[in-house]
Amino acid sequence: MLRLVPRMPSEPPAGYVAFVERHLDALRRDAARVVGDERDADQLYPDVLTDVASRWRWLDLLHTRLNQPQAGERYLRQAFARRCQRWQPEQMVPVEVQVYRPEPPATSSWPSVSFGPAVPGAIEVRALAARPAWSSMALRLASHVTPGPRVQVKAIAEAAVAWWHAYEAHRRRKMYAAFGLVFAFLMLVVRLQDGGG
Repeated sequence: MLRLVPRMPSEPPAGYVAFVERHLDALRRDAARVVGDERDADQLYPDVLTDVASRWRWLDLLHTRLNQPQAGERYLRQAFARRCQRWQPEQMVPVEVQVYRPEPPATSSWPSVSFGPAVPGAIEVRALAARPAWSSMALRLASHVTPGPRVQVKAIAEAAVAWWHAYEAHRRRKMYAAFGLVFAFLMLVVRLQDGGG
């Protein structure tokens, strides 16, 4: 079967995950500088990672077969510059957020202890009984377990999300190409029938 658009795997390859892990912190810092706030950096850098994911097969080919080890970094800078030009702060719509705190319960389910005799007109002071400390064997053993090497879960998650967005865009392009071919074929059939009749 002839493939017009090469197949893209649904899971990110290890090379892409390692690439994201190497560049994620610097990319977040640069995005925060452009956006203006560290908390808003995620409005810019995931799109850049998605751009890199969509070109990853070509970038990996340049790196491994054509001896261009900096191809991924070069494209990352280009994609970041392109996204920075498109990004405009006025696209952000301010949202008013109101936080409501729950009212404290009127009565407590904890047993209370009274101090002193009840005197008419006196204020009664009550103290809550101490809550028993719950523990498990796992919590007691946790201090004795040597942790293994730390996995950069954030980099893996960011790589997976960006790869999924690129995968979905790839699927949409394949679907549009198939619809275009079917439409062109139908138009050709209609034209041949009109010309032959």
